[in-house]
Amino acid sequence: MKKIALLALLFVASVFGKVNAQYIVFWDGDMRFGFTGGVSIPVSSMPEIICEDLWDYTTNIYTKMQFVEGSYKPALMPTFKIYFGMEKEISRDLAFGFQGWIGYGKKKWDADFVNPLDMNTTTYSVSSTVVDANEGIYLAYYLTDDLSLSFGAGISEYFDFTGTASAVTRSATGVELMSNNNVGDKTSPFDLGFGGMLTLGVNYRVTDAFFIGANAVYQKSFFGSGSFSSGDTFFMNSLGNGIYYSNPAFNAIQVLATVGFRW
Repeated sequence: MKKIALLALLFVASVFGKVNAQYIVFWDGDMRFGFTGGVSIPVSSMPEIICEDLWDYTTNIYTKMQFVEGSYKPALMPTFKIYFGMEKEISRDLAFGFQGWIGYGKKKWDADFVNPLDMNTTTYSVSSTVVDANEGIYLAYYLTDDLSLSFGAGISEYFDFTGTASAVTRSATGVELMSNNNVGDKTSPFDLGFGGMLTLGVNYRVTDAFFIGANAVYQKSFFGSGSFSSGDTFFMNSLGNGIYYSNPAFNAIQVLATVGFRW
């Protein structure tokens, strides 16, 4: 846990370090700071799943759980972030800026597995904590003196850690047979990744010192340490019963609303 906290601290420091460096080298425009809430919609985020053969002591034969195709269901992920930015006027209608978010959310997904011996279905619900950051540049066009549209691009990073899992087993007729709120082995300590982002936003200056805004952010990870195509279960997370999975790279469309200050 201490190792995770240290990595998260370094992660935050690196993000704000980048922003400070940008400000020192390039900036004489306004500064912005705010609080953001929203939701992340997972995109192409299915984990790699492996089911190993297990010896069944009742029947004295090998069997293995079978993943039910199409049963993987990622949930919408509420997210809370800190916003930081800077903007400089280019002309009456155009402005150039830097902006970024660092935030926290809970990623969740469900998947079904069938035991071929008794046809019972077990639904596993897996959740993990995601800390992600996005920072980049943008160009804003002012429709009025206070209302602007913006388009931007940049980089993204994330940590995915402290996973938990629960399970519910039902018979072929849907009768609940067993539940477990704390599945053994859980997940590995953390995964990390790096990628890019695109942003589309609208901002409104309520006063000289106060603004509100909304952004759609597409986050695409080019690298995620939790994705292993080799199928080596040593690097994967275990749900028990011979079921292993790797955390998918964090790819999402984020819809965010921000309330902040400028000076």
